[in-house]
Amino acid sequence: MCVSFSLCLPAEARVGETQEEFERRLFQPSVGKFIPRDKNPNPAREEELLRQQPFHTLRAYFPAEVRERKYWKSAVPNVLSNDDGWRVHVFFQENRSALEAYQRVGDSLSGFEIQNILGANQGSSEWRKIEPGSLDALASAIGCDYELADGSLRARVVGNWLMIFSVAFDNHIKEQIRRQDAHRARVEKERLRRQEINAPGSTSGF
Repeated sequence: MCVSFSLCLPAEARVGETQEEFERRLFQPSVGKFIPRDKNPNPAREEELLRQQPFHTLRAYFPAEVRERKYWKSAVPNVLSNDDGWRVHVFFQENRSALEAYQRVGDSLSGFEIQNILGANQGSSEWRKIEPGSLDALASAIGCDYELADGSLRARVVGNWLMIFSVAFDNHIKEQIRRQDAHRARVEKERLRRQEINAPGSTSGF
């Protein structure tokens, strides 16, 4: 089932734009800013924040050239609120965003907000709902609740997070995981082969 939000929002893609384009829109007065680096970080707090990120365990599989930028966007119109808004993690690959993760802060992520952000990213295509456990869902390494009908973007909702990402980026992660699993299988097979070879000598004399 395809779902279109183009009637209420401009039909222009956001994921896939350059860092300059993204920041030009976000850094308008009373809209958003960089999240400043904590000069005296609390290690326990930093670890907790990392665990909350639904993409954290996948970082090891991201392309080596990916750069992460962290932003804050106010949820209050015309006021740069520091309490009610969004933490936004954007991963740029070759200077274009490949994954954008929006964390709602100060309030729960609503279905209306999800629709608005999806609408801003659908371009000339339409989102279709992906059923859990379906072949389309299993094709995604990151996880997939929505996919554009043109096959360019996927989206996933996890708690107060909404992630939108390119299918090419998702496929890269899936391929890296497949390669790692294959490597582990080869290592395990070799370990068992050596055990089999060494077993007669190891157990002789019993």
